[in-house]
Amino acid sequence: MDLGQSPFLNVVSEQKVRATLKLMGRSQEERLTTELARDLAQRTSSKAVLVGNIAQLGTQYVVTLNAINAVNGDTIAEDQEQAESKEKVLAALGKAASRMRGKLGESLASVQKLDKPLEDATTYSLEALKAFSEGEETRDKKGDEEAIPFYQHAVELDPNFALAYARLSTLYVNAGEIGRAIQYDTKAYELSDRVTEHERFYIMFTSCPIITAG
Repeated sequence: MDLGQSPFLNVVSEQKVRATLKLMGRSQEERLTTELARDLAQRTSSKAVLVGNIAQLGTQYVVTLNAINAVNGDTIAEDQEQAESKEKVLAALGKAASRMRGKLGESLASVQKLDKPLEDATTYSLEALKAFSEGEETRDKKGDEEAIPFYQHAVELDPNFALAYARLSTLYVNAGEIGRAIQYDTKAYELSDRVTEHERFYIMFTSCPIITAG
């Protein structure tokens, strides 16, 4: 989500990753090791793989990012940030990702202009983001109905998680439950200042149509 704010970088979507794994004759649920990710990156004409790691050192956490050349495995850029507690891991990740954008070639002006902090653009809650991610994965693999509980859990954990409300709106539109879809869509719209520009576009252009008589 953080790197997705960049107009300089093109992040390969989860859907394309799974489709490419299928073409490779691999399971779409297979865990991406660094070597498999490099192979996949080459098949999608991508230049680099971003490898992340979160390590606990006492009460602190260390977030490490490494951008690896997809062809030869050389390190292109790396960054590291410390978090004082588990609750501050997302903020640390956002800072490291912002710096990584610059190290990969994006201009400082671009990074500064399009760099909403990760905890503001998504959620302050690591558990809510985990629930959202599980919803995304479940939706891709099993469909809308099975994914709904994960998104609902995400907004229960963080009532200000705008993108999770937007996803719920979309899923309820697909299910034909327009009343509930409008409810979640309205909430997402009210919180749309808490998302990236790309996600705000998603919220605005997937809004439920409201038709009034006369």
